[in-house]
Amino acid sequence: EFTLVDAYLRNLREQFLDAPLVVRGGVLSTSAKRLRFYQELINTETDVLAATFIHEFEMRDQDSGATGSFSIEVVQRGAGMCIGIPERGKPRSLDVDQSPHVLNLEQARALSLPVTAPRRIEAEECDENGVYLREHFASLPYVGYDDDELSMQWVFETSDGRQLGIADLESRSVLFDLPSVGDEIQVFSANVAMAEKVLKRSHWVFNVSSQALISISTVVSLPLDLQARQSAPIPEEMRQAMEAQFHPELA
Repeated sequence: EFTLVDAYLRNLREQFLDAPLVVRGGVLSTSAKRLRFYQELINTETDVLAATFIHEFEMRDQDSGATGSFSIEVVQRGAGMCIGIPERGKPRSLDVDQSPHVLNLEQARALSLPVTAPRRIEAEECDENGVYLREHFASLPYVGYDDDELSMQWVFETSDGRQLGIADLESRSVLFDLPSVGDEIQVFSANVAMAEKVLKRSHWVFNVSSQALISISTVVSLPLDLQARQSAPIPEEMRQAMEAQFHPELA
């Protein structure tokens, strides 16, 4: 099965209801093991670039999860269609050519990084083979949990009465292994970089049944003033809470 294993997203401009959008893109690289694509989302009315994507795919066996190879014909045809990433679409804060910081379950526990309790993978989250749906792997740090189980709220009110939301600027999710129905998974997270307005946070999702690392997701975000529709400095009370999980060595 054609399987997304590395997904990068950069959000550049908000888009509102009824905005006319089109997706354009092309092949970045090909090999027997991986295909990489670039895509961009454009508002056709304003010609504004809304978002860019860099996706890598593997062939994976639906039953065993073992990786396969693309045919010579696919690799050659893709190589003849390759483009470069336009300057406007290049990643800003995340290096898509560098492997994310890998932890094992013992290390994540030793650093006291768990942000959720273990939870069981249910049948409705899986395909007909009982394997977690591949296309949803990037959502694993967030799916299936109550809001109060997450380390921060998406929308919150500051001590001075402002309503702020967390806006994601860039994100990258890398897939290693997929859980199956009945497996227990757990999310471990750390803040790995902080500036006046910008926060970089990583999530490691583990299959605690097998101790295998499922995925790593890294998100660059900032507080957004929901009334002014502009970025805001990280509130002091929020910064103090984040410092309890600050691990720059894991960036």
